[in-house]
Amino acid sequence: KTGWANQQSTVHGVEEVTSDEFPDDYATRIQNAHVVLTQLTGSGLITMQPVAGAAAVMAVPQAGTFPVVQPAVANAQIASAAEAAINVALGIPATDAITTGEGSSAEAAATAGAPSATTAPDPKEVGGADSPTCNVLVHNMFNKDEETDEGWEEEIRLDFEDECSKYGTIRSVVVMSKEPGGKIYASFDSEDGAKACAENLAGRWFDKRQLRVEFVPDDEMSKVNGD
Repeated sequence: KTGWANQQSTVHGVEEVTSDEFPDDYATRIQNAHVVLTQLTGSGLITMQPVAGAAAVMAVPQAGTFPVVQPAVANAQIASAAEAAINVALGIPATDAITTGEGSSAEAAATAGAPSATTAPDPKEVGGADSPTCNVLVHNMFNKDEETDEGWEEEIRLDFEDECSKYGTIRSVVVMSKEPGGKIYASFDSEDGAKACAENLAGRWFDKRQLRVEFVPDDEMSKVNGD
């Protein structure tokens, strides 16, 4: 029972606080992120300076140094630069014009011959939220090709039931262990229970995987249950 991340935005008594302001200790936080990314990727963060006509100019930092973000840069520009830096570190193609310190096009080299990227749906948004039902489908709960322990399907089912029973009475849970996508279907005895489960699981992390959730109609749930 260790796979669930502790992000539960709508649990009673728990308040999730967010802010658009850049924290006072941002330099320390960026330094910590740089150290972690250096260990993971060998390159760390990349210098970001806003320029006219482009989102940022990037320069690979010298070994043992760390770029300093100028305090005068606006919060929105810093946030955009930080997101772009993380995307570059993780190998995600950027959407803005980016150049290296030598002026060559890094983006063109990275994305040459690659298909245009499409905007992925926000995992924190529940699919079919405009027409909720008593049934939910949770994606990315597991990777069937990585599960090798005997009885892993039952272990994940019990783990899921243990976590999600706090949102309402569960009528059935089906682990789609033979299909890709890490899918688990769950049916609740009320729409309110299904909504609470969906809102709490959407965008949450389980075993280093971010979950997506959608409502499914009764006829689809009946087929899954073999009714």
